[in-house]
Amino acid sequence: MQFSEEHFSLMKTVRDFASNEIYPFIEEWESSGGFPAHDLFKKLGSIDMLGITKSTKYGGMGLDYSFGIAFAEALGHAWDLGIITAIGVHTDMATPALDRYGSEELKDEFLAPAIKGDYVAALALSEAGAGSDLASISTTAQHDGDDYIINGQKMWITNATHADFFCT
Repeated sequence: MQFSEEHFSLMKTVRDFASNEIYPFIEEWESSGGFPAHDLFKKLGSIDMLGITKSTKYGGMGLDYSFGIAFAEALGHAWDLGIITAIGVHTDMATPALDRYGSEELKDEFLAPAIKGDYVAALALSEAGAGSDLASISTTAQHDGDDYIINGQKMWITNATHADFFCT
């Protein structure tokens, strides 16, 4: 794949963001054992970096996945795998599942705020007896009127301590 000038422009935006909003604070965040996810995600949302491949209907940029790859590559220069993973779970695991399988109501309630950076998304897949082997998970969801009743246990949930919602 060849990046275009638009890809390189996006990558510069991400690298500049990381230089100003991530690099200077890594040591402090590592020492404290956490980072201000809501503040960081809100800043990423304000520069349209949390919805690169998502529909403009929900506040995304509506770009193809090559721009998501450019974003991830540029963010990889941020030096802190934990923060990069937290952002990647939000942009490339939890919100895509919601975008693809969620109802319009759920997208309005959760996807649009996640793209703006108002919400932090978590991905809850792993289970004690199955790890991340999705074919072996035992959690169930049963339809109950307008709701689903979820029964099961999850562990190793990326973004769990910051999450406003979980995709499972």
